[in-house]
Amino acid sequence: MSTRDDRSLGYLLHHTASAYRRVMGAHTKAFDLTPEQFGLLVNLRLKDGISQKKLADQMYKDQATTGKIIEKLEAKNLIKRSPDPSDRRAFLLYMTEEAERVLDQLAPWEAKTRAQALRGISDEELELFERVIRTMQDNLQD
Repeated sequence: MSTRDDRSLGYLLHHTASAYRRVMGAHTKAFDLTPEQFGLLVNLRLKDGISQKKLADQMYKDQATTGKIIEKLEAKNLIKRSPDPSDRRAFLLYMTEEAERVLDQLAPWEAKTRAQALRGISDEELELFERVIRTMQDNLQD
């Protein structure tokens, strides 16, 4: 395996993710959102009413970082916290109607960014890539 920085797996993964965030960030900025805030909302849309700890785990972020993102989104009236009935110390997170509206408006930009990133990649190549990435994620969870 090559040891050149421009060929290392970590370099390629990091810079590809950074480029994707940069392009998507240009769109989220118009809604006063960072890519991380947008990502949290997307994750919350998939599982509304989730705890901060579970959301942090889903996003591969620590709870403190996730908490800061949550505070900013709460200040923008995009999420709300409700006490967790099963744990008095915890809160469950919910999207507001405003967050739903913002995500709906960003959906075409997300689709455009995805199409730009996948240009020239066949469905078969994408399926293989997704399988490989998921396997790598599973391997690194061990």
